[in-house]
Amino acid sequence: MRLRDLLTQRNFLIFSGLMAFFSLGCAFIAQYLFDISPCILCLYERYFYGGVLLCGIVAAINFYPNLVYKLAGFILWGGVALAIYHTGVERHWWQGTAACYGMAAKAKSIEELRTLLQAKPMGRCDQVSWAILGISATYLNLLWFVGFSGLWEVVRRRNKC
Repeated sequence: MRLRDLLTQRNFLIFSGLMAFFSLGCAFIAQYLFDISPCILCLYERYFYGGVLLCGIVAAINFYPNLVYKLAGFILWGGVALAIYHTGVERHWWQGTAACYGMAAKAKSIEELRTLLQAKPMGRCDQVSWAILGISATYLNLLWFVGFSGLWEVVRRRNKC
């Protein structure tokens, strides 16, 4: 069996779903075991990983594979857009949203203020929270989404979807 024969929509969805599961697992381990606080954009990127994971699960049961494949493409390209934005914020190419700097929540009472002050602070989008071999998690997200979007395009062209 050649590699070319493995480049099917279903195999791509299952593989990318498994990789999304692994990536989410790493993110949750970093957050809860190593006490690394994610920023709001990191949390938003998890939704894209979850979408890819769901597409992989649906593909595994072979339910509307062509439709799920196209949906996965939209999810992946949305992940690319968010990862580019997140990278730009981290590199200070542009400013992030108010939530990136912890300004999203405004207390309306003393009790709310006390709760906000006692809560664990959220990570900032413009600062590297952790890196592997000098590569920040933001770059890893960008590489992941660009890589899988590129592979999605290769499979799409091969299968004429």
